[in-house]
Amino acid sequence: MDRSLRTDWLRLALASAIVIVLAYLFWTGSRYPSLDEKAVMSGAITLEDPLGFEAVYPLTADMTVLERMVYSTLNWIHTNKKGMTFGVLFAAAFLTAAPYVRRRSFRGGFANSLLGLVIGTPLGVCVNCAAPIARGMYSGGLRAETVLSAMIASPTLNAVVLTMLFSLLPFYMAVTKIALSLLVILVIVPLICRGLPEKEMPEASRIATLPPAPLSGVHWAIRDVAVSYLKNLWYIVRMTVPLMLLAGALGAVVATLLPQELITGLPFSLLALVAIALVGVFLPVPIAFDVVVTGALIGLGLSHGYVMALLFTLGSFSVYSFFIVTQSVGLRAGLLLGASVAGLGVLSGAAAHVYHEWQTERALRMLTGEAPHLVWAAEAAEGDPWTVVSADAARIIVEPRPFAPPSPAAETAFTRLEGWEIGLDQPVEFGMADMWPPFWEGRSLASGDVDNDGDFDLAIASTEVGLRLFLNDGTGQFTQGAVDLGPLADAPVFNAVIVDIDNDGWRDLLLATYGRGNWLLKGSGTGFGAPQQVANQPDAVLSMALSFGDPDRDGDLDLAVGNWASGWYRRVPGEESRNRIVWNEGGALTGESFLPLPGIPGETLSILFSDIDRDGKADLLVGNDFEIPDYVYMGDGAGGFRAVTHQDGVIPHVPTTTMAIKAADLMNDGSVELYLAQIAGRSSGVGKKLKMQPLEQYCDRIARDADRATCARNMAIKAWYRSGNSFDPGYAGRCQELSGRDQAECKAMLIKDLAIQRKDPGICALIPGAQYKARSYCEVHFRPIRALTPREADTALPQILNYNVLLETDGAGYADTAKARGLETGGWSWDTKIADFDEDGWKDVYIVNGTWVPNEVSPSNMFFRNTGSGFVEEAATLGLEDYLMTAAATQVDLDGDGDLDLVTYPVNGPLAVFRNNAQGGRALTVSFEDLAGNRDGIGAEVAVTDDRGTTRLAEIQLGGGFMSFDAPLAHVGLGDAAEARRIAIRWADGSETVIEGAFKPDTQYRIRRAAE
Repeated sequence: MDRSLRTDWLRLALASAIVIVLAYLFWTGSRYPSLDEKAVMSGAITLEDPLGFEAVYPLTADMTVLERMVYSTLNWIHTNKKGMTFGVLFAAAFLTAAPYVRRRSFRGGFANSLLGLVIGTPLGVCVNCAAPIARGMYSGGLRAETVLSAMIASPTLNAVVLTMLFSLLPFYMAVTKIALSLLVILVIVPLICRGLPEKEMPEASRIATLPPAPLSGVHWAIRDVAVSYLKNLWYIVRMTVPLMLLAGALGAVVATLLPQELITGLPFSLLALVAIALVGVFLPVPIAFDVVVTGALIGLGLSHGYVMALLFTLGSFSVYSFFIVTQSVGLRAGLLLGASVAGLGVLSGAAAHVYHEWQTERALRMLTGEAPHLVWAAEAAEGDPWTVVSADAARIIVEPRPFAPPSPAAETAFTRLEGWEIGLDQPVEFGMADMWPPFWEGRSLASGDVDNDGDFDLAIASTEVGLRLFLNDGTGQFTQGAVDLGPLADAPVFNAVIVDIDNDGWRDLLLATYGRGNWLLKGSGTGFGAPQQVANQPDAVLSMALSFGDPDRDGDLDLAVGNWASGWYRRVPGEESRNRIVWNEGGALTGESFLPLPGIPGETLSILFSDIDRDGKADLLVGNDFEIPDYVYMGDGAGGFRAVTHQDGVIPHVPTTTMAIKAADLMNDGSVELYLAQIAGRSSGVGKKLKMQPLEQYCDRIARDADRATCARNMAIKAWYRSGNSFDPGYAGRCQELSGRDQAECKAMLIKDLAIQRKDPGICALIPGAQYKARSYCEVHFRPIRALTPREADTALPQILNYNVLLETDGAGYADTAKARGLETGGWSWDTKIADFDEDGWKDVYIVNGTWVPNEVSPSNMFFRNTGSGFVEEAATLGLEDYLMTAAATQVDLDGDGDLDLVTYPVNGPLAVFRNNAQGGRALTVSFEDLAGNRDGIGAEVAVTDDRGTTRLAEIQLGGGFMSFDAPLAHVGLGDAAEARRIAIRWADGSETVIEGAFKPDTQYRIRRAAE
């Protein structure tokens, strides 16, 4: 037998073993575990670098452009090092084995491309990592069709990547990407290669690393294969690695200079589509990057046409692929293949845009019975009913959509429902341990679009399960959504705010707990991430008040924290209750960067960012309970604040027990009024204006048996239990009459009362640790108070009792006009809403009230209708009467019909919903998608002028009131006007946009602003 022939087979086996071992180690140790992880994380993946998933060198806002380019290049190298190393090693192995394979190609171009498809698909490497392999294949004698097809098939047709593709993108986009990839591999590549002067490397030019006369024997075969592999490896390194580093640097330059935020606000145009496709073809991105990025961009509202173009071009080809193809196959092949991918990207993008627009119109016709009316202001097409007349016209897009049909007519303007009737199934969470502040004051309500489906969802704080999130189906019906709170699953959460902290287009959740700090849960298209703590004042008990705004005008939302310690008996807290502003640093809200607010720490119940003097700079209003007065801080637009003092003579007085602060233009005169609500209804004569109900009837109107039974059990305890200094030690026997949880809570609460009554903090230690509420009440009560300095007392604003305060501008200062306007009474005022609920063109005032403090009656909520010169209380007439003690509420259009509904959170009762049945009113709404500032336009002021010349102001606020947070929407009632003629916007950064034309009522206008 010919021993040399046997040796060739041995050498082939050894070379093939290197190929197999390298593939196995890479697939099982790196590639497929990494892809599986990406598939599991799916849309929750955060891109830390423009060219990759992870940044070993974080890119910070203070870096120069050159620094970002350098670090982005290093991050690209780090991201691709495993795949690139495999590509180089595998290429050398392939080149080593190739000479021992007698047949490496077929006659037909299609068959060779099909071979490339079979080789490339399981490889699972990115187009960049596949480039060295392609170089090795071509140098080893494979035809150009096989080489090019394998290079494209590897990143685009991998099974795990395809799974991610169908989970993150619309079905038609996924199918289109696969079809176009097969088109390139099986049709375009053979056509390109047909016109090449050489379809494979000439025999004389191929890398020959075989020994001239192979010797027989296993040890010689091992030596020959090893030497051959090392020579081939050096060849591949020389030919590909320098170009690899160059491509990474060029990609980093383009990705750094590319205005990434701009494209999400771009209207669709062919020129932009071509530019986006060319960028996609150029960038050397890792595997699955195309799917993850486009999945995120479609969630941010990027045009479907642009998404499709990027989905196909990203990862199918790159500048590095171009370098390697040009180097090996020729410049003609590199240019034609790159142009083909870019051209198909443009065609698929245009087709996706047309298809999506057709689907949108079809869906709207099916749902509303009429064609949609979509207008893109920036395109300035002839016949548009409005024009952007400010200098930023090219950056502004107006998207109008009609309201849903109005709610059915009813006997009253509002219809009261219990929350569970529309899916808001929140159990009554109240027991004896809650019968002390702050727990007897309820929990927060927040509205906002959590899932980006265009309607408003609700987040409801819970001290039992942390949070309940209810998702709206668009018609005002809700289902409970899942939120993994991790360590906060049993935390006593008081405040839950829906807010976009990192400007990624997905709302996050900010949670404030009792005794366990403040936390941020980042939102994404697949849910919320793990809680991240936001540092607060040391020993802080509870951030009872929160507000968001952009006082330093850097484009992201900062947080004003209003701290609360114990209230009631202690009244004057210590430094643990000092308020602060937490600065947002590039989308991160850690609490490490903050501004402590000057003044006396108080029991803060309300805090609000608002531009009260309309100078384009956010100011800050702070409402405190008891002896510590309220504060008004004037902002300088750069993050600095100055407190208004008594000596300034600007503010005559503030309430003593402020529980809600609101700022709005009540009188349509272009100035902002401040309304401060407190305990207002106990003085002589004032109480006659309040509607009261005997406490014995408290639970009567509760519909469900279980809820009513819980309510009655708590009312029975309330009938005898007097806490704190009113405590009767004889109550101890009452605990024995209770059972289970109620008995344990009763004992703990009475021990707390004994400690307070005897002024003995040592008794607090007798409270079992499991009764954390009572134990905390007791311990916090005995913390030292902070003494006021004479200067602090001298500069503090004067306080009044018993009446709410309405501050209207009066020359250089303010005057209190609450009594003159009819707004001095609010009961035990808690959350306060100011909005045009009846859409007559004038903003009304709604106040929820009541208290668990021992009494014999419960008051109703109050509604003050604005007559244009004053206010008239009409809660009963309008169907808004409710005698359940209520502290929190949210105003929100639940069913999309354009009017404002109300959801309230009673104490010791189920959620209440007041559906607005408005029939004849005219209104429009304005919301924002701001890619130059904070995404929802928080802090922006909207001035709407109607066809009668009346201008109405609305500011997008997030905060104020009491533990209540409304969806970021400007609702403007037009009264008798036929339409609006002008919308002027002053953004949170102080810049202005003016749009003039015809704005029809019964329409929601979403205004997008692109980045500069």
